[in-house]
Amino acid sequence: MALLGSTYENSAQGNEDEFIAQLLQQNKYVEASELLRKESAEEPSTLFNMALCHYWVEQFQETLLYLDQAQLRLPASIRASGLSNNPLSTTLSTKQNRSDGYTQPITKKYVTLFAPLVAEAIIRLKTDCWLRLGNYAKVIEIATPLANKNYKNINEALQVAQNQ
Repeated sequence: MALLGSTYENSAQGNEDEFIAQLLQQNKYVEASELLRKESAEEPSTLFNMALCHYWVEQFQETLLYLDQAQLRLPASIRASGLSNNPLSTTLSTKQNRSDGYTQPITKKYVTLFAPLVAEAIIRLKTDCWLRLGNYAKVIEIATPLANKNYKNINEALQVAQNQ
């Protein structure tokens, strides 16, 4: 039952971003891609999430195109991530850097709050694509600036690329 003055359309629109992220987390890429096509092509989160759809079906060139567009639409002045520098955050960050969290969907709010982390996730995903495409020079070019972050996929990609 809807509340007086509310409609399904209003509530659905307000949660569309989160709903798309949930669909992607549930591997419901068909449904997510249909909804993403209706979203603004100017939103970094929409472009990143569409890139994930292409990445899932191993369409790496298309993934790269969407990631390039997402990167261009990130806020111009990306400041520090706003994450605390306390022992728990440091421990969590270390573990998180070894995960594949960068392949998870993002929301508009996440982009707003953590744009620097989105920028790094884009580079991490691009690194995976270039590695899968066998362009080792490109892997070295884009992954090297993140080498000091100890991201598992970056370190592994650089090792493979440097041994080619």
